Amino acid sequence: MALHAMVATAVARLDDVRNAELNRIDQLRVAADSHSAQMSALRSEYDEKLRAAETDRINAIRAVDIGAVQRAAEVSAAQAATLAAQVSQSAETLRTQVAAAASAQTTALAAALDPIQKDIADLRRAQYEAQGKQGQIVEHRSVSGATVAAIGVGVALVLAVLAIAGFAIANSP
Repeated sequence: MALHAMVATAVARLDDVRNAELNRIDQLRVAADSHSAQMSALRSEYDEKLRAAETDRINAIRAVDIGAVQRAAEVSAAQAATLAAQVSQSAETLRTQVAAAASAQTTALAAALDPIQKDIADLRRAQYEAQGKQGQIVEHRSVSGATVAAIGVGVALVLAVLAIAGFAIANSP
């Protein structure tokens, strides 16, 4: 029986080794499950911290963008006010220049028309004097024709000067 007892002892020993191995595998499985749970908890905590940090980063960027938009609006408003003042000032300067140019052109036109008007007055005076001196109808007709022609030339000159002056006023800056 000694052999039988040795075999039984060896089998019991093998059973003990197998049970110890199964126990070790179960403990490793429990440790792995525990480790996975801990890692999952840490990963969740890390993800939550990462989300919070990303939210803070995005909010900071938005705050900077909002500040930049507000600053751009302020700068734009200041530029608009400056441009409005410049436009108003330019318009007033232009009005003054146009008024001065128109006054100068009116003075120049009056100066140009003055001799023409004087010539027309001289022609009228000459016509009246010629009518008084002439006794014959034939002479009167010829003088009247010459006077009418002279007046026509004078009126044509006046109209030409007026057209030139009007063109100059229309094309002035």
